[in-house]
Amino acid sequence: MDGIVGPIKAYIKKRDAATIDNLAFKLHYRVTFVIMLVCMMLVSARQYIGDPISCIADGVPGGTMDLYCWIHSTFSVPSRWGKVSDEYGEGAPHTSGRAQPHPGIGPPVPGEEVVHHRYYQWVVFVLFLQAAMFHIPRIIWKHCEGGLMKMLVGDLTNPLMLINKEERMERVMFIKKYFNESTKSHGGYAINFFLCEILAFVNVIGQIYFTDKFLGNQFSTYGWDVLTITASDPSDRADPMNMVFPKVTKCTFFKYGSSGTITNTDGLCILALNIVNEKIYVFLWFWFVAVALFSAIAIVYRMFMLLIPAMRANVIMARTLYQVQDKTVKAILSSPKHGWVDQIGDYWVIYLLSKNLPPVAMGELLEELKPVLNPDKNIYENNTSGAYPPLDIYEKESAM
Repeated sequence: MDGIVGPIKAYIKKRDAATIDNLAFKLHYRVTFVIMLVCMMLVSARQYIGDPISCIADGVPGGTMDLYCWIHSTFSVPSRWGKVSDEYGEGAPHTSGRAQPHPGIGPPVPGEEVVHHRYYQWVVFVLFLQAAMFHIPRIIWKHCEGGLMKMLVGDLTNPLMLINKEERMERVMFIKKYFNESTKSHGGYAINFFLCEILAFVNVIGQIYFTDKFLGNQFSTYGWDVLTITASDPSDRADPMNMVFPKVTKCTFFKYGSSGTITNTDGLCILALNIVNEKIYVFLWFWFVAVALFSAIAIVYRMFMLLIPAMRANVIMARTLYQVQDKTVKAILSSPKHGWVDQIGDYWVIYLLSKNLPPVAMGELLEELKPVLNPDKNIYENNTSGAYPPLDIYEKESAM
């Protein structure tokens, strides 16, 4: 257990040298990833729940029956699910279990198909696979990002930079030099992240459908069904947790008798593991839905951000605590040297810088970037003497 908990603790405490994403993205690769690993750890912790399966059958050794039913699966009878009131004796505890001792256990109706439960062998592996899938968008984005933000930010995340103006300005001028001399546009940089956001959203939707197929098409409404049965009259319907994760199931053991003919023995199996599974998947249903909704809202917000330039400017100004004039930010984000896609890239790089730099340093950086990204607007704003810009400004620019 310590071998699993230790790496999870280290991962939770790990911090990136520079922030390269947002909260919605972190919900996938950090929070959900850790949740899936914790669920996997709980399912595999035998010291808390004992053996995952324990079967009894007349004339068959217990260990042999356990292995056989674990490998070949168990089954339940749908017509014998009963109602919640039958299981717990709602209103009459002394009658509990008399009409239906175990939900899903009993002789099947002629021609009725039984429900086989094969998932419990694979729960640990599926949870691990799902955890890996939630981390894939992060791996792709980190590869595409290439350490750009870490290179630009440097030591500006150090709180001492707030009082050390000389070193802070050195780093600000380094970022300015990058924007001034770099021939690489940032449009592809931003698009790569936006595509990774969409990939993360598609992944969580896909995980809901994948889990639904894994649990026999019973997961898509599982959480809502549990919530409904909790709030409704228990005498109306069967417990959905028993239907998806039965604690007692049937298993038929086939063997050759003394005469060489095949004989079958009906046994009962206790799936102690399902006590944990039913709670885990109720939580995962609500978590997946919440993450999917949050991601969908984030993508819609991103679309508005891409279509409305004023929103982009307001976001950057808010990150600098409104220490920079509105016209300065708008001039930077509407560079005439760049097309629409590259302007979006400029916004995304500046936004990530604002998440890493203190507001003071960010304000200083924006003032320095204005003559770099929008020099024409800067010249005309500073020219108050006449209709034409002074020639000495062009001479200074050419000298640079």
